[in-house]
Amino acid sequence: EVETNLENSDRWNPALRSLLDVADLPVKDWGKLECRPVLPNQKICHIPAESLSDRVGYVVVEIDEEINQAKLLGFANTAPEGWLDISQLNSLEQLIYQLPGGEPIQSDIVNLLDWLKEKYDVGWQAVQELLSPELRPAFRNVELKKQQRAKLIDLGIELDDRRVVLIITVQEKDEKTVQVRSQVYPTGEAIVLPPNLKMSILTDTDTVFKEVTAKSNDEFIQYEFDAQLGDSFGIQVALGEATLTEKFRV
Repeated sequence: EVETNLENSDRWNPALRSLLDVADLPVKDWGKLECRPVLPNQKICHIPAESLSDRVGYVVVEIDEEINQAKLLGFANTAPEGWLDISQLNSLEQLIYQLPGGEPIQSDIVNLLDWLKEKYDVGWQAVQELLSPELRPAFRNVELKKQQRAKLIDLGIELDDRRVVLIITVQEKDEKTVQVRSQVYPTGEAIVLPPNLKMSILTDTDTVFKEVTAKSNDEFIQYEFDAQLGDSFGIQVALGEATLTEKFRV
């Protein structure tokens, strides 16, 4: 349960409400969360100047007046440009984790054999869509049964609102074995990973099998291993108290 302090909200102050375009929700032991409305099919959410400071994050809410319905679309930690691209919002699970008392984020299980059939899970994109050319790892899909996908990882305030990219490469070695390579790269203008960022390979019981830690000048970290048909494992990315785990099976 999340405690709020509505009496400290600018939105609930009649004098301020008439002067400011704000919709803040003060969350106890965290800060003010701004809730911004958009219309159905709207692509961009504009953030008023008065809501660009003193906020721990932004929740975008779609309002459909015709059917009298509201839907939470996603979350962002910051809006440095004064607007948010709705297609790039973080999931609400990211918000839940960052709230006081939130639990670590865990995604659905990804079946890597589906990737070898060119069936990809939502959120996993082509590497070139997420990394600049100078950062992309070498990849030649000349071999049969080899695929590579990438996913944005947002650890929120622990990364100063920067994201990293988790890249998974899977290649069939024989009928019962695949080779898996897990890599983490920086995004945006960053050319190195945050020091002490960790990537852990987890067993099906969430025991750490292997852990790799980024040093001060690491451009990426990686680990490669074999998995057998029927195996399940996790890839965990962590910095400080922030943790995100992706689950896989073969």
